Amino acid sequence: MKKIFALSLLASTLLFASETYSQFLNSAIKDAYEIHNYSKENLQTLSQNENELQNYVKKLEDYEQKVSQFIDQQNQEIFTSQKEAQKSLDELEMLSSQSIVLAKTVAYLASHQGDNANESYNNTIQTASKTILRLSDDIGIMADRILLMAKEIGIMADRIIQTQEIQSKNLIATQKLAHYALSLTDTQVTQTREGVQNSLHNGMSNMNMNNNQMQTQQASQIAIPMH
Repeated sequence: MKKIFALSLLASTLLFASETYSQFLNSAIKDAYEIHNYSKENLQTLSQNENELQNYVKKLEDYEQKVSQFIDQQNQEIFTSQKEAQKSLDELEMLSSQSIVLAKTVAYLASHQGDNANESYNNTIQTASKTILRLSDDIGIMADRILLMAKEIGIMADRIIQTQEIQSKNLIATQKLAHYALSLTDTQVTQTREGVQNSLHNGMSNMNMNNNQMQTQQASQIAIPMH
């Protein structure tokens, strides 16, 4: 088992090492589109079925891990041409825009939960929100590298600043949406727990009241001995 895992990790490392930033960004954008399309087609089900939601979150986690692994294993320090740099800047803007789309979906699910949502469902939404936050951090790290490499190969400062501003705005928007989803689920979890506690408290109170009534009735039925 360990041997298989090691071979898989080696293959993954070799794959990322052979990919340029532009190639990876293109692939990552396609993956983001696929995840978004999946959520769009199954939005109603995701808001009501925890198993389906977990499948969706697994897709998000796999996607974030893919981006994170590329960052860790990519050793490219310069672009080979200005054309490659320009293309990577364009794709970076598209990728960061897609992160907002993914974050909007999670925020929507957090605010449109079905009546059967429970604490476990909320925890799954929180996992999705935290995954989005990690993804935004990953894209931020990648953006810093790409912008630096673009500068080193001679891309005009105005073009670099344009991408930097777009990335920064998208990063802030993504993080706000993810934190919004987290705050909604935190509130929902608290309300759920309070609801359970109130139900238990009311149940115990009713039980005590019924016991008292029974004891009163039994006492009234006890025959008073005649002397």
